[in-house]
Amino acid sequence: MTTHETERDLLGGLSPTAWDKMADGHFYSTSTWLSHCASYPGASCGAAVAGSAAVPIVRFDGPPPGNYHWADLLAKRELPVVPIDGLLVGSRLAYQSHLLGDRSPTALSGLVAEVRALATEQPAVAMYLSTSDVLALHAAGVRATPVLLEPDAWLDVPEGGWDAWLQSLPSKRRVSVRREVRLFEEAGLKITHVALEECWDRLPPVANSMAIKYGYSARTPDFIKEFARYRESSGAVAQVALCTKGDNDDLLGFCMYYKHGDTIFLRWASFDYDLLTGNMEYFNLTYYTHIRLADRAGTRRLHAGKGAVDAKVFRGAHLRPLWMLDLSENSPHEQAEGDIRRHNARLLADLEADKRMSRAITDRAEWSVFC
Repeated sequence: MTTHETERDLLGGLSPTAWDKMADGHFYSTSTWLSHCASYPGASCGAAVAGSAAVPIVRFDGPPPGNYHWADLLAKRELPVVPIDGLLVGSRLAYQSHLLGDRSPTALSGLVAEVRALATEQPAVAMYLSTSDVLALHAAGVRATPVLLEPDAWLDVPEGGWDAWLQSLPSKRRVSVRREVRLFEEAGLKITHVALEECWDRLPPVANSMAIKYGYSARTPDFIKEFARYRESSGAVAQVALCTKGDNDDLLGFCMYYKHGDTIFLRWASFDYDLLTGNMEYFNLTYYTHIRLADRAGTRRLHAGKGAVDAKVFRGAHLRPLWMLDLSENSPHEQAEGDIRRHNARLLADLEADKRMSRAITDRAEWSVFC
């Protein structure tokens, strides 16, 4: 956040209390998360507010990072490119954007007008929207056809917690999950949950090990700054699951997460590949520990996010679509409805060609409405 950006600038003039009341269950639209996003250089973060409707906005100093570079994403899909020198509508991190507050057509029409005014005749592109938000914007008069980006994975935990969740899986998957838990426990591995503020300085070397594993250069100093940033902006609400072996305090891995309402938002998992024992550390640390604690913690869902959906679906995740919608006046996507719908239909067909993926699409209507 630049020196002239106050908390109220970030939230469009609203207080954190008023903003968070509108954000409700959407953690990645809360004042806490948006403050964290604003702490990074390279962009100015703020909000568009019209009456009782609001949405975060971001103006990057240069090209945005890859997964938010809408021009590149459109070009790869061979769809009409929207110029990149515009306004991102939504948060700059976490691949979740939400319309907040009043979602009536009248309120959202005013919000779209405010977004366009803030864009100052440049593009205004919303990314990683839900189907319900896209439909609400269409009801408010946005004419562009939305572009299907990718699946978002969620795991539901029924009443009864771990045992009930296991019973919700097909029999072969139950056998696999029990085996993965048994291997983890027999190896003497354990998981403890602590506040980020208590352990943040232990995490950078583990994050660095994973970066090296995937071909990046050593970045421990960068990760020290990164976790200090998390501690400063959200340390009071961020939690970490730590994986160690027996009485040895060496850290094999961690999973940082946020509990918001009845949902766990999984944020960052990394492992020390020199210490891993090959006993299903990833799945136990990232998913199973949270499901096993669900009844005690009062949580009913895990947000597992985009990417690596095969492994998530195998463990019972269901998939929801994430969309890009150009809010600009006279968007080129208004004239490309056929091409965009064909792209959306192909992506959905590719998912449904895999039986496991098809079963994970529990509400096909929210996928097919723009195909």
